[in-house]
This record gives sequence, structure tokens and C-alpha cells, in this order.
Amino acid sequence: MPITPEQFLRDVDHLVALPDVCFRVNEMVDDPNSSALDIAHVLSRDPNLTAQLLRIANSPYYGFPSRVETISRAISVIGMQDLRDLVLSTSVINAFSADKNDLINMDKYWRHSLFTGFIARELGSKTTTKVLCKERLFAAGLLHDIGQLVMLAKIPEIMRVVLHRAKADAEPYHEVEQVVFGLGHSEIGAALMKKWHLPESFQAVALYHHEPEKAEAFKLEVSIVHIANAMSHIAHMHGLGFKEKLKISHEAWELTGLDKKTVVHATKKATAELEDTVKAFVPSGRAANA
Repeated sequence: MPITPEQFLRDVDHLVALPDVCFRVNEMVDDPNSSALDIAHVLSRDPNLTAQLLRIANSPYYGFPSRVETISRAISVIGMQDLRDLVLSTSVINAFSADKNDLINMDKYWRHSLFTGFIARELGSKTTTKVLCKERLFAAGLLHDIGQLVMLAKIPEIMRVVLHRAKADAEPYHEVEQVVFGLGHSEIGAALMKKWHLPESFQAVALYHHEPEKAEAFKLEVSIVHIANAMSHIAHMHGLGFKEKLKISHEAWELTGLDKKTVVHATKKATAELEDTVKAFVPSGRAANA
């Protein structure tokens, strides 16, 4: 009987886990009795995370005119909901950045993930249907491939075969996963997010970012990250000329109302943002060669 994503993740906490402060902040944002000072107090228990959040708050990612010196000030200018997504994003990066493997370049992995998030963030206000929360789109884009890291950590030898075959035969990575192992990073990433009680929109993005037409809920979010993921890959492989055909789902174009000109402009804007901001998000040891 084939293994299920839930079975695959049964002992995942031994490999990677989010810090308690991440779950606590998530609960407090939904609690009307919790104040910005309460959340700041909880975050202060994790000095490294606090320092990282302040670096991001003072980076070009936000571009605030004056320096943000405290977490309580960061909450007031960023907002509690957006700070929650920022805490989640940085916590996931930190949780996986300690992992070392010889199968993929982690700097390139996080660079792609951040770039996808930045592009999705830019596209969030460009759709013709409705405006979405930019920070939530960024986090969903950042985490869309998180299942890859779990698979690399848990089944490295099988993933070595997947990577070799995908490269040698020029086959789509996610399709080779299914052939070789029977499960893909999309299913595992979505199941991990469910296990961690992350937003359902994140789970949908992880599960369907290669096939947005299959999404039953959060189709707009899935479609935006699908487009952002494609543009991130194209930009890194071919530069910003974009002369090659964009392999993007027709339904994603239709649902978002986006066109090539808008998407290319957003990608170029995100490129500048990435260069200035990547080191604020990724721990210094991981960003050195980004």
C-alpha cells in the first residue's frame, strides 16, 4: 500500500519543528484580549527571532522612513496580522536553515523561495478580481516548496535519484517525484502545513502551485503563486529578457486577469527588492552566497 503524506510526516518533529513562540503569536493575534505589548513580550523570549524581525522591518522590504527600534513599534507600523505572517516565514526559514545536505544549494533554494514570495506580493494588488493581503501572499509564496526540504532531510538517497533523473532527462521535478517515490513535495508540504495548523490558503498553495486548475478553494492565491513560481524560475534561468514562452496555466491567467507585461514588471520590481532584502530574511550563514 502506498505511503500517505501523513504517514511520511509521522516523526517529522525529530527533523524539524517550529518554535513555540511562533504558535503562541499565532494564537495571540486571534485573541482580542492580546495587545501589541503582549505579543512583543512573547517575542522577546526569542532574541534571535526578535533581531531578525527588526532587521526585516528596517530593510527595503518595508522601506519605512524612520528606524524601527522595538517589536512593539514594528507591530504598530506593520500590523498584527502581517507580523504574524512574518513571524511564521522567518521561523520556517530558521527551522530548515540549520539543515545541511549535499543534494541542493540551500542559498539558491531560499533565493528562489523568497523571489517567488516577493513576486506574489507584487502581483497581489494587480489582479483584476480583488486585492489580496500582500504579506500573506508573500508567506504563501515563500513556503510553497517547503515539502522539498522535508523530503531531502528524510529520504536523501531517494531524492538523489529524483534530482539526477530530473536533470538527466529534463523532466519536471515534481513529476519525477511521483514516479520514483509515489509522493511529491506538493502533497508533503501541504500535509506539513496542516500538521502545523498553518492557514488553509498556504496548504492550498503548497498542494496546487504546479496545477492551479485543480484547486477547489483559494484559487486566486494558488494562481498568483503559480505565476510567481514560474517567473522566479524563468528569471533565474534566463535573466529578465523573458523571450522564452511562459509555461503558465491558462486558467491562472484567466482567473487573475494578469497579463505578461504586468507580470514582467512585477518580476523586475521584485528582483531589486530581493537583492536588497535577502540577507535580512535568511540567517547570515545561508545568505552569504545568495
